[in-house]
Order: sequence, then structure tokens, then C-alpha cells
Amino acid sequence: MYRRSARSRLKRNQGFTLVEILVVIVIIASLAGMAMMSLGSSGVRVWEGETQRLSALLQLVADRALIDKAHYGVVLEPESYTVVRFDPTSMTWQAPDMAAAGRRSQRFAAHELPAIVRLEVLEEAELPSTQSTEFAEEQSDEEKIKPQFVALSSGEVLPIKLAVFLVEDGDFSRGATISYSSLYGLQLEWQADDL
Repeated sequence: MYRRSARSRLKRNQGFTLVEILVVIVIIASLAGMAMMSLGSSGVRVWEGETQRLSALLQLVADRALIDKAHYGVVLEPESYTVVRFDPTSMTWQAPDMAAAGRRSQRFAAHELPAIVRLEVLEEAELPSTQSTEFAEEQSDEEKIKPQFVALSSGEVLPIKLAVFLVEDGDFSRGATISYSSLYGLQLEWQADDL
């Protein structure tokens, strides 16, 4: 009986083996590496999310134009974008009535991009002039709304190509292009990791 208690004391006093210590170090290093990758790529995730959000919005606007039998557009700025609707009575583009839109109001509300994401319109179709000359003279240049993306009530979409860039350290580090036309539909292309 005395021998068993001495053996149990020896086993308790031995401590950790080298293999156990190495396993713990490998686990801690793996967790630290995953945490660093997660923190380092948060800007990339934001950029990817904003790119996918914009492409989904363009598709939604095109679908809504066909359903509502109305012309819709999206005004694209480097830091934001806004959905507009063509008002045939005044012959102007206007922000949709949010109260009447109901559930669509959140999807069609103006959206500010994060500081690390920038938009650039690469190609766009020229809109025909729809404003009467007397009304156009009354509006200042600031009041005139001209969407770059236009979805017509007939289901046609005026062709557009735009780029969404990730800005890191004041320079474009990644980019994606969104192309939309009636012939080819929506096309989203992710560029190489480094521009």
C-alpha cells in the first residue's frame, strides 16, 4: 500500500511532457494566425460585401422597373449611390417616395459607401434629353439628376460598366467590375488581388 501512494505522488510531480507543451503551442499559434487573418482581411470583406450589395441592387432596380412599369435609375457617385425614379408629369428624375415604397424604402434609400470603397463609372450610355427647354432652364445644374444606370419599364437596361475599388493607404489595391446590359445581363468580375 505504501508503494502505490509513492508512485501516485511521483506521477503528480512530473509536470507536462514536451509533447503536451508543443501541442499547446501549436494550438495557440493557430488561433493567433486565424485572428490575424481575420483582422487583416476585414477591409477586403467590406469591399466584397459592398460590391455584391451594389450588384444585387442593380438587379433589383431592373426587376422593379419591369414590375412597376416605370423607369428607374441609380445615380452613382464615388462615395455613394441613390435610386431614382422617372416622373413623367414633370419629366425629371426624382428620389422615390419612401412612404409609398413601404418595404422597398430601405433597399432604395441612399447609401453611403465606407471610406475604403470607391465607385467609378467606366462606360455608360447617353440618356436622351427628356426635359422641356423651359423647365430645364428653371432648374439649376445642382437640381438636375442624371442617373448613370437606367432600367426602362420595357425591361431594357441601358448598358453600363463600373468599377468598385478597395482603397488602402490612399491607393487602389483591389477592384471589381460590374457590367450590365439587356443583352448580357449582370456580370460581376473580380480583379486580381493587386492592381
